[in-house]
Amino acid sequence: MPTARGEFGVAVVNGKIFGIGGLNGDGLPLNTNEEYNPQTDMWASMTPMPTPRSGFAIAVYDGKIYVIGGSVGNGFVGNNEVYDPVNNTWEPKASMPTPRADLSASVVNDKIYLIGGKKYSSADPFFNETSLNEVYDPIKDSWSLSKPIPTAVSGYASVVVNTKIYIIGGALRSIPLGDGPSTAANQMFDTQKGNWSLATNLPNVNSYGAAAVTEGIMAPSRIYRVGGYYGGLLSGLTQAFSFENNSWNTVDTMPTSRAYLGIAVVNDVLYCIGGFDGTNWLNVNEEYKPVGYGTIAPKVQIISPENKTYANVTLEFTVNRGTQWMGYSLDNHPNITLTTEPTLSGLSQGAHNVTIFANDSLGNMGSSNTVFFSIDTLPPIINILLPQNQSYDSTDIQLTFSVNENVTYLSYSLDGQEKQAIAGNVTLAALANGSHTLTLYVTDEVGNSGQKSVSFNIAPFPMVLLVAVIAIVTIVLAGGYLLVKRKKPSEKETDKK
Repeated sequence: MPTARGEFGVAVVNGKIFGIGGLNGDGLPLNTNEEYNPQTDMWASMTPMPTPRSGFAIAVYDGKIYVIGGSVGNGFVGNNEVYDPVNNTWEPKASMPTPRADLSASVVNDKIYLIGGKKYSSADPFFNETSLNEVYDPIKDSWSLSKPIPTAVSGYASVVVNTKIYIIGGALRSIPLGDGPSTAANQMFDTQKGNWSLATNLPNVNSYGAAAVTEGIMAPSRIYRVGGYYGGLLSGLTQAFSFENNSWNTVDTMPTSRAYLGIAVVNDVLYCIGGFDGTNWLNVNEEYKPVGYGTIAPKVQIISPENKTYANVTLEFTVNRGTQWMGYSLDNHPNITLTTEPTLSGLSQGAHNVTIFANDSLGNMGSSNTVFFSIDTLPPIINILLPQNQSYDSTDIQLTFSVNENVTYLSYSLDGQEKQAIAGNVTLAALANGSHTLTLYVTDEVGNSGQKSVSFNIAPFPMVLLVAVIAIVTIVLAGGYLLVKRKKPSEKETDKK
């Protein structure tokens, strides 16, 4: 590193490591901002931080680096300054409510947690460890309080695993050069439940070291705790925490024993930078490849297809790092080399499965889970129950039908007119007399379309004719009655005879 220093901040953005602020041999806080490219092993100077300081918290959110709190030499501050590596610019944000130093920042679910550290006090040495847990919302640029840490510590190491924050070791009382009492406690904060618990303690008390997490990209996922003060003595001890065994193990020794160092992880390689060796502030940059590095297979995840039915399938996937070869197996057949994300064309109707494989340059073969899916290229089958190919004496006809599968779209067209969307069976009201043709359209869940037509006739019995017939019958009956009555002799005529 160009500038020898310690108590500075280290952050990684897009594979680049940024070393910001800190202290040097003059004992003055720095605003230095230097960028390291692991691929080229080169450093470059970037725009300095507006407020020179050391012992601050640093975090990356949404591609930007947040530098919060710290010491300006004659006191603590709550300054919150944000660096944009893309534009190489700084911007002030809402300050931390409680000025403090020697703490870490942890990002979980769009929030930045600032836990513990040391703050002002009214008694000599005029500062003490605090249990504060203040939370910054970078979206709203606002602060809130969360549950305090059980044991107040400063100069601890911290990592985030999923939604849990680990506060590892730390000083119980801040005395220069690590001479104060420290702890081996591993205090874990569950951000989802909002509570604290104790995880597996360090084998030894420790303060002012550094910690980082490997993500399982090139090396097994572990927490690494490096350097710091062990019982007042500087150490290069490297300890790894295994999630599988829930235990710490000493795995290696850092070449340069030191405290107040920065640590960064890029592709599961650890970079331990700067620090203090008991006499000098350092510019050393030592690289560590963890145990099991290069033995992890690439991780492949299939995005498409899913466990669904399709008419056409495009094979889409992600892989967590570079590969030398990729291929897929369809229906347990021999692998086919992948050059792009292909469309799986020509698949037969029915059930299928696919698995994707990836091989890296070290010979590690990874595979995705096997996805089971179905192909459906047939149109839906429609059965129109009503109307049928016949005449109806009503002008209101019930459209009743069934389809052999779930559909996402239904409509009908009467006599070639514009389609009318429907949700199911419907009444066709006020139909004109005469012949009609109805066509029903359906689309299934994968886009296959079907249609069916039926012709029918509307011929209601004419009401006017019915009235006329009734009238004629009435007249005829009435006429017959009168005729019979006229021909029948009266009683007087009968008596005369």
